[in-house]
Amino acid sequence: MDKPSFIGITLADLLLQAVRRHGGRVAIHTTEMLSYADLDERSDRLAAFLSSRGFGTGSRIALHLRNGAEYVVADLAILKLAAAKVPLNELIAPAEIAYCLNHAAVDVLIAHASFLNPVARQPIDRDILTIAVGDHSPDHGDHLTWAEVMSHPSVASRIVADPDDTAMIIYTGGTTGRPKGVRHSYGRLGVNLLAQLVCGDIRSDEVMYLSTPLPHSAGFHLQACLLQGGQAILAAKFDPGRFLDACEQYRVTWSFMVPTMIYRLLDAMDARRCDLSSVRTVVYGAAPMSQPRLKEGLRRFGPVFIQLYGQIESPNWITGLTKEDHLTDHLLASCGRAVPFVDVRIAGESPDAGEVEVRSPYRMLDYLDDRHATGAAFNGEWLRTGDLGYLDSQGYLFLVDRAKDMIISGGMNVYSVEVEAALRLHPDVREVAVVGLPDDDWGEAVTAVIVTSADPAPLEDLRRHAKQSLSAYKTPKRFVFLEEMPLTAFGKIDKKRLRTSLLTEANVDVD
Repeated sequence: MDKPSFIGITLADLLLQAVRRHGGRVAIHTTEMLSYADLDERSDRLAAFLSSRGFGTGSRIALHLRNGAEYVVADLAILKLAAAKVPLNELIAPAEIAYCLNHAAVDVLIAHASFLNPVARQPIDRDILTIAVGDHSPDHGDHLTWAEVMSHPSVASRIVADPDDTAMIIYTGGTTGRPKGVRHSYGRLGVNLLAQLVCGDIRSDEVMYLSTPLPHSAGFHLQACLLQGGQAILAAKFDPGRFLDACEQYRVTWSFMVPTMIYRLLDAMDARRCDLSSVRTVVYGAAPMSQPRLKEGLRRFGPVFIQLYGQIESPNWITGLTKEDHLTDHLLASCGRAVPFVDVRIAGESPDAGEVEVRSPYRMLDYLDDRHATGAAFNGEWLRTGDLGYLDSQGYLFLVDRAKDMIISGGMNVYSVEVEAALRLHPDVREVAVVGLPDDDWGEAVTAVIVTSADPAPLEDLRRHAKQSLSAYKTPKRFVFLEEMPLTAFGKIDKKRLRTSLLTEANVDVD
């Protein structure tokens, strides 16, 4: 497999130099306010402690933490050791955490104390140095406390990482089986950090609000904010009222949200007046966004939105829909054009859509210890995304489905994303997911699962709306109404769980 060329500067070079350069400036707001100098000093303590225990280049350090100062300190300490970070989402089940710890051959686990008991009950096949963060005392296993580690002498030192050294092993959502460990290098993530700056329009005076998990997309945005010398407000979870409070108190300028967070924010704004004039950028992604609600957001906030399309295998930015693009109505259905450093093409000869393939200098090295999956993920030098889409004459990418989510009904291909987009235009649809279920007549029956704002659910009106908006073979044969959607640990609708529940459970409201 080809190896992209690099400028020789790594993620650690860029970020650690920035932290020292920004010194006394405010870096993060959590339960306390910390400067860049504070982060530098605390990460020196952690790095020195771990180094004294024999950890360094090649060591694998897992972070199972809520958003907070400890995550940022540990992230920087890992860079100083030239070690590999294994970020673990707090929403992942304990059995899956244990699998990742074993599969990645983790040496050190830094975890919130309340997370440790459930994980300790799982089979762990190796000795792991465990550091517990927080006041809760775990019942199982030996561990050190964060306070003990922070009492270690601060020694300013750094092991210089090679661009080809493993910087991160981050796990996929595992919606089609076991999670896969995506391996990234220090050199590739250095290029990716620069892409985060450019594509996310992140500036030196940024006041960034992050409430999505740092082990996923938010962690990349945070690193870009620190590179620029901005401030980051870290929240453990999203609460629209607290976001509005922060906008008024701290004059928030930048935030990343998934669509459901934006919907909740817009609903909260109906009951509260708030000065949002400081907000100049809201980046969104991870799932399709309802066009009516996006237009509502544009009316309320102005042209502040940027859409990202990316994957763990090519972090965050493959394409981007810019603020200016959002002013052109038909482009709201697109996820934008290829960002700098990245090439996008459509594989196959279908006139409708093909698989989206990506060539970028910050795509993954491989799937850890999985040669078969790695081979299947690449078409030569191009990364296969598993998404189906097409490019228009101006290079804008329009996604039509995940390859695994395409429905074959009556011998015809039905793209679930297209059906979902049509149903989202109905004013009573808050969330929608379309799946195919086994059917004796059709092979697969197009099934719409909906969270509605109306009570009772407007079934006949939805049927009429679907028939007016879609070809007959794309129109849902069944409608299912739920109180809420099952979500993955990454905030996406979990279609695998939806299919399973629809096939096995009788307690869903079906038309």
